[in-house]
Amino acid sequence: MKNLIPFLILAVFAFSCDFNDDSGPRSGDQKWILAGYQDGRVPNPSYSTIRDSSYFYSLASDGTFRKSIGKQGIGGTYEERFEDGLRKFTFQFEDPNSELIHSCTNGKETYFLNSKGQLTGTWDACEGNKLYFNRQ
Repeated sequence: MKNLIPFLILAVFAFSCDFNDDSGPRSGDQKWILAGYQDGRVPNPSYSTIRDSSYFYSLASDGTFRKSIGKQGIGGTYEERFEDGLRKFTFQFEDPNSELIHSCTNGKETYFLNSKGQLTGTWDACEGNKLYFNRQ
């Protein structure tokens, strides 16, 4: 009987634990708001700051995202990876022909984190604006 009591106490603690890895709130959600840009059509462009922007990306921890520009929006999936010493993001859009896509490649956008921690676009490679987003 003495051996049964410690076993029962241990069993109660073991069965009361939640071993589900998916419990609790997700901490990987991110929101990135447009902070500024550089004009990709001019040599040596200056940085223009944006205040009170309604242009942002909402990234969910399940690999989906939503891009909003004013009242318009589009979604899709994203991949985050480390490449060439940079943290890079590739956004794959559900509608590859949307006018909301700012990229040199049809249907996807590529961003990286710069040294200031800003999500930085690559649209300037084909004479678009280089976009900078701050995490909110």
